[in-house]
Amino acid sequence: MRTLNVGCGPDDWGDVRVDVDFKTQTGATSKLNVRADAHYLPFRDSVFSFGRCWHVLEHVENPAQALLELRRTCESFDVRFPVDEGYYKQMIIGALSLDVGMFLGAYRTMKGRFHRWRISPSFVERSLRMDQNKLLLANATISDRFIQCPHSSGLLSGRKSAVFRRFLNALGPLLKKVTMKYYYEWKVEV
Repeated sequence: MRTLNVGCGPDDWGDVRVDVDFKTQTGATSKLNVRADAHYLPFRDSVFSFGRCWHVLEHVENPAQALLELRRTCESFDVRFPVDEGYYKQMIIGALSLDVGMFLGAYRTMKGRFHRWRISPSFVERSLRMDQNKLLLANATISDRFIQCPHSSGLLSGRKSAVFRRFLNALGPLLKKVTMKYYYEWKVEV
């Protein structure tokens, strides 16, 4: 069972990890073991039993072509992309939660205009209909990954964290009522 991770970035999942460069657009080091473009994957047809392409389609020049390449090289695959623009809400949650990493990642994405497209499940379905060689069996759902809002990871480290922990413990019952989950990505399984 060979697996493919297209646009792997800093993720080390998969037997074969493909990325277009050794650094992502936001500067993270990519853990690729094959350097290639998602539009033209250098593999035979159906060589992988499973593939995944998470948060890549909104960045590439031609998302439909990348989907067709996944369909060509993988027996089945999982594609994920933002439910909205992909960064405004994450910037707000990061700022309110004092999570510098989340805020800066979203800010760099926005400032660099790295999201070229807003992808939808219907776009994925239409793109895959172009390939008449394989049956279309796509299942689109909101993924189970979320950001807790407000979350406090940025506030639970450093000199003032003990004070903040006491404050959170005192407000615990109230915070449980106002805590929300922001589900930030679509999951399409093919």
